[in-house]
Amino acid sequence: MITLEQMKDSMNAGANVLSEDGAVLGSMGQLYVDDATGEPSWVTVATHTMGNPESFAPLQGAVLSGRDIRLPYSHAKVYDSPKMSQDGHLSPEEEQHLLRYYGLMAGKDDVVTDRAGVTDTHVADTNAADTDRTRSQSSRPEGDYSMTRSEEQLRVGTEIRETERVRLVKRVVTEDVTMTVQIRREELVVERVPVKDGKPFYDDGEGTFTEAERGRLYSAVETAFNGDTTEVVLYEERPRVEMEVVPIERVRVRREARVHDEVVSGQVRKEVIETDRVDL
Repeated sequence: MITLEQMKDSMNAGANVLSEDGAVLGSMGQLYVDDATGEPSWVTVATHTMGNPESFAPLQGAVLSGRDIRLPYSHAKVYDSPKMSQDGHLSPEEEQHLLRYYGLMAGKDDVVTDRAGVTDTHVADTNAADTDRTRSQSSRPEGDYSMTRSEEQLRVGTEIRETERVRLVKRVVTEDVTMTVQIRREELVVERVPVKDGKPFYDDGEGTFTEAERGRLYSAVETAFNGDTTEVVLYEERPRVEMEVVPIERVRVRREARVHDEVVSGQVRKEVIETDRVDL
């Protein structure tokens, strides 16, 4: 029989409750002691999801396995056990119901088989004294009537996923470009200048082009005298378009990690412990 001190040590160490084959049933919840003897009688284990009552398991026949508590029952036996309200006390009726389920107490006209395999063939009348004694007993949580409260916690992490793929592609596009350029051309201007002694009265030296330009352009001027006819060749500038490929810019792509805050929300559930007062 596991003592109360051993059970307290296991609870403080965060022990688990094991099935008869050593599988973990769940973490140890509350420890119930017998009201009459003060010895540990029941332990609760969280075999279900949060929000469901914990399963009660008797400590009769249980042994220590390190810090864990090993029960002489299968996982299914404990999992399917009747769920009792954990209101800080096991009434005699509730305890009898659990004892019958685990085969530790015979019902009316039932045959009791103990864990060692010895069959007790006494019928209900023979066990009447034991039944009356059991009815007078009840169990309560050990210590300060503590109760384990659980709640869900939101755990947020990050994961890396691909958002987009960027590829550099160079292609040629055609666009219209309009530019303004100044051009010059020669025009024929007829001037009538009075002459005296074969020379004009004045000569300002100005012309449509500078002296250098006039020398360059008039070098090709063909002046033909055919009787009374004088022929002058005029010149003009015309725009000339040429294409030239020149580098404009260099484009480079690189990755850069940026950090920003993002708010994540979710719903979590938690257990709330309330106190119900019962008038006796």
